[in-house]
Amino acid sequence: MAEQTEQLSYEIKVRGELDPVWEEWFEGLALAHDCEGNTVLTGPIVDHTALHSILLKIRDLNLKLISVNEIEYNSDETANGYL
Repeated sequence: MAEQTEQLSYEIKVRGELDPVWEEWFEGLALAHDCEGNTVLTGPIVDHTALHSILLKIRDLNLKLISVNEIEYNSDETANGYL
């Protein structure tokens, strides 16, 4: 029996407010800022390899990773750029 893979959605929070121009670099994740001055990247991520790729980009930009959480993703919630 073949195992079905399910695309998961994640919320990745980093310290500081990234400029919206970085959104494209993060493979289509929605970029928003919270009230504490942090950046929150949210959206579907195909698999763990893609998740690790995004985490490597965060490391390469020397950003401080605050949290990574699996979520139920609703694209309407981040459409205005603020959480």
